[in-house]
Amino acid sequence: MGELNFNRRQCIKALCKLGFKLDNDRRGIHDKYKFPSHYKIPDGYRPFIMIPRHNELRVQRQIVKELLVIGGEELVNNFMRYL
Repeated sequence: MGELNFNRRQCIKALCKLGFKLDNDRRGIHDKYKFPSHYKIPDGYRPFIMIPRHNELRVQRQIVKELLVIGGEELVNNFMRYL
């Protein structure tokens, strides 16, 4: 999978290229990015991924893990390619 060293801006750019849409309904310390409709969300998972608003992103592993559960290796590889 490679080294997980990306910042917030890079993460958002890659998610947008993959078809994720910003879906904030209130103010907070995280932004919600809704999964594209062609992904099947397993039971017990949220239909969005949360990205912290601070610049120092410390949750790279959790972001990649959540992408892996929803879209498999193909989604993770595309995400890493767009970084």
